[in-house]
Amino acid sequence: MIRPRVGAIGARVRSIPASLWIPAFVQTVFLIAFVASDGYDVARNGETIRVLLTYATVFALFGVIPLVTRTPRGALRITAVVFFLFVAANFARFETTGSFDYGFVHANFREIATPLGRRIVLANVHLWEVAVLFVLPLAFIGAFVRWPPQRWRGTERSRRLAVGVCLLVLVGVPVARIRTHESLTDFAISAFRFHAVRRAAAASVHGTEFPLVHESIPSASPRRLADVPRPHVILLFLESWSGHYSDKKRPDGHPFTPVFDAHRREGLTFDHFYGNSVQSSRGHFATLCSLIPMIHAKEFVDIPNTRVRCLPEVMGEHGYATSFHSASDEPDFDSADTFLARIGFEDIRFAQKRAQVPEGTVWGVGVQDDVFYQRFFAGLDATMAREPGRPQFAVLANASHHYPFDKNPKHVPDPEYDGNSSKYQRNYTASLTAADTWLGTFFAELDRRPALRDAIVILVGDHSFPADEHGVHFNAIGSFEETFHIGFSLRWRGHVAPQVVTDRAASQIDLAPTILDLLQIRTKTPFMGRSLVAADDARPPVPLVQPYDGVQLAAVQWPYKLTVHESAEQEHLYDLAQDPDEENDLIEDPARAAQVATLRQTIVRIHANEDILLANRVWPLASSR
Repeated sequence: MIRPRVGAIGARVRSIPASLWIPAFVQTVFLIAFVASDGYDVARNGETIRVLLTYATVFALFGVIPLVTRTPRGALRITAVVFFLFVAANFARFETTGSFDYGFVHANFREIATPLGRRIVLANVHLWEVAVLFVLPLAFIGAFVRWPPQRWRGTERSRRLAVGVCLLVLVGVPVARIRTHESLTDFAISAFRFHAVRRAAAASVHGTEFPLVHESIPSASPRRLADVPRPHVILLFLESWSGHYSDKKRPDGHPFTPVFDAHRREGLTFDHFYGNSVQSSRGHFATLCSLIPMIHAKEFVDIPNTRVRCLPEVMGEHGYATSFHSASDEPDFDSADTFLARIGFEDIRFAQKRAQVPEGTVWGVGVQDDVFYQRFFAGLDATMAREPGRPQFAVLANASHHYPFDKNPKHVPDPEYDGNSSKYQRNYTASLTAADTWLGTFFAELDRRPALRDAIVILVGDHSFPADEHGVHFNAIGSFEETFHIGFSLRWRGHVAPQVVTDRAASQIDLAPTILDLLQIRTKTPFMGRSLVAADDARPPVPLVQPYDGVQLAAVQWPYKLTVHESAEQEHLYDLAQDPDEENDLIEDPARAAQVATLRQTIVRIHANEDILLANRVWPLASSR
């Protein structure tokens, strides 16, 4: 009696159309690979329901096609196209560790076409991933041809009911603000959300025509006599430099960044210093223009007609020679060279194309740091010799410590100490230590030049990078501290006393006002930051922008941090002093209502900044350059 029932069940299973079981199988393979790669975007609660709704979405997506298509041949064609997009979206999401959505593609599509973009994208693509997650699933198209979707055999009423159920799942799940692991519909939903927010931002432009313009007035910070020449200013962007490892040691007692640790304490530094966003161009923009990076666009490429007034322009107006030096050999990546010239840099230098300079010191995304530093100072010597009385504002950006952090020909990952560190963390920390060692060359070259002994020297991470502290090893995912926490140091010997600030937070947008303050430059600017050397007990919260992963915005006023996940419409509040791992959500605590209200105003400020940039309301005058 059991065998007929088992046979009947088997017959029903075999009767499931290939257009349903193949996508379900592919989704299963994708989720298994996602889990195995530590890239699984697990919700804090309701994950079981989320996975079930993922499969419900898959069945609805592919089940609705034969229900609304008149012929089996038409259904087959549409199913094949949708299946290809389904496979491609899953593969792209896997390769971007879950951050693939419309906003990610919109912001990075042009850069993928560049050699550097392709190297970054393909850095961790492995043959087995292509085979298992892309080629093998596409081979199942043959099964679609063998078992094509069939027309609905039930009544017209039942067909309409089935269509209604499919549409209810496809529309109802996103309307209910539930994100699934089904990548294709999630991508489509992210596109609707992206453009809805853009329209809302455009519609919200109102009020003062140029609300950011104000007089930058020097504080009672260290002053110089009027007849003393202004000092040279050197600002070094440290690629992917997480502040999470400053003044910390490995289990064997060796520090992660001994060179940086020693020099950061020679001047002003903060234990809680942040990059305002997650990519180099965004960090450069925040630092040099003192404006919050954008949410739905890239400042270097997407607002070419927006007039800005940034630090290089101001420094040039006050007699400084302005130069930017990059270890990268791709000036057109993110249209960097165009933007840097637009904001006032007179001299812009990128490394020679690697095809023109076949040498062992060029690897990854540019010139090895120690060689880059030597070349920078040699070039600066020549510039200063041509204009001996002119102060220099020189900005340089290194490149060796770059994702995926294993391209150094001599790279050796850190050893496994306690069974808890992943390969990503071991690669990251080993790369960080190598970059720190090369940083010794920077200070050796700097300190042996008497002309630079009185220089203001600033070291700042261009952005941070997570290294599996929360199971995340890609900086387009999440908004944990390690995604934004960067290294920072400001040294001006004899003028800025050594100090480690532990009780307040600051960020990249504060650096331009700080430089003007130290130089006693009074002028009008649209700078949004505050001088770090000014006495300011009412310092506003730090704004943080994660433009990907459904858009996550954050605000930090030490020790409180508010994070807002816009696509999921979720808020979280953490006390970082008591809860550095961000595990205890205080958002429902009525005793924290005042902190939440203050931090929410910074989230509004981030959106307002976006509106101002898109509407060309930063600066009323055309750039003088």
